[in-house]
Amino acid sequence: MPDLLPFWAALSVIGLAELGDKTQLLSFGFAAKYPVWEVISAVSAASALLMALAVIFGGLLNRFVPLNVLTIIAGAFFIIFGILTLIQKEKEEKIGNDTKHNPFLIVFSGFLLAELGDKTQLATLALSAQYGSPILVWLGATLAMIAINCLGIAAGGWIRKYIPEFYLRLVSASVFIIFGILTLLDAFVW
Repeated sequence: MPDLLPFWAALSVIGLAELGDKTQLLSFGFAAKYPVWEVISAVSAASALLMALAVIFGGLLNRFVPLNVLTIIAGAFFIIFGILTLIQKEKEEKIGNDTKHNPFLIVFSGFLLAELGDKTQLATLALSAQYGSPILVWLGATLAMIAINCLGIAAGGWIRKYIPEFYLRLVSASVFIIFGILTLLDAFVW
């Protein structure tokens, strides 16, 4: 039976980190403008591509850098992401008003550009490098991105209305920091 820890780690870390993120709010905005199924399919395709790029680079790191060094780097990255999540100011995403173009391509490219190099993509890279299991990490991270952004599409208005963004960022930052500390403990103690 395969070790599913890389899948569950990616699913939980990326899912919690994406909760309340700017691209989740962007997905909500796209869903207000375009057909929901086109938004879901475009966000899903962009997420799959972004996470594939992340695990490919993480896999290359895993092949050429010793595991203990990768574990320390991954733990440090998670703590840094947590701190950055706490101090970052979210930018308002602007959604174009041009509806003559293909909604799938507009949503796909907008989501791709907004998420490219984002903390969740970098965290996926770190998880892939740490676990050396790119397919399981890709599956977990991609499913997390799709699920959380579908939540944003379905319930983004409710989340913004009843839960302050500060608390969403606080939970996300805490998950990164805790996961980073546990990863560093894994490198030095366990």
